[in-house]
Amino acid sequence: MARWITFIIFGGGGFALLYVGITQYFLQRRLLANAVPIDVEIVKSEVLKSVSSNTDRRLLHNNSTTSYRPELLFRYTYGGREYSSDLLRPNIIVTGSASAESAAEELKPFPVGARVKAYLDPGIPDKAYLLQEKGAGPAVFMVIGILLPPLAWFVGKYI
Repeated sequence: MARWITFIIFGGGGFALLYVGITQYFLQRRLLANAVPIDVEIVKSEVLKSVSSNTDRRLLHNNSTTSYRPELLFRYTYGGREYSSDLLRPNIIVTGSASAESAAEELKPFPVGARVKAYLDPGIPDKAYLLQEKGAGPAVFMVIGILLPPLAWFVGKYI
């Protein structure tokens, strides 16, 4: 029974990661293939700090992990309609950095108030993005999504 519970929980998570990875991979391909340059205005550009803590009282010290990620928002008009987007790259998977300086470096070309070039697919005008480069996130999600269900099945055998 434990094997099935483990497989359902972690295997289901793996299938969800696989689904997100595949959909983002094809969205990223489409957005890059049909890219049209547009002018946008940066309205938010900041580094967000995230701290995750291990609160296990049995540990002698508190293990916490701090990561930083660039967060931005820009506005633009396309086809007579106003839009806003927060995509740095052409997918929704955002990667974090170990240092605030590294995350800030990505935002350096995009200060608040700047008018910069962005890209969009005319068929999906609400998904504009700033950097015309592939992100590794979809591939990582697909690999983890493929590996997690069999790993969950194997580990469930020993629980």
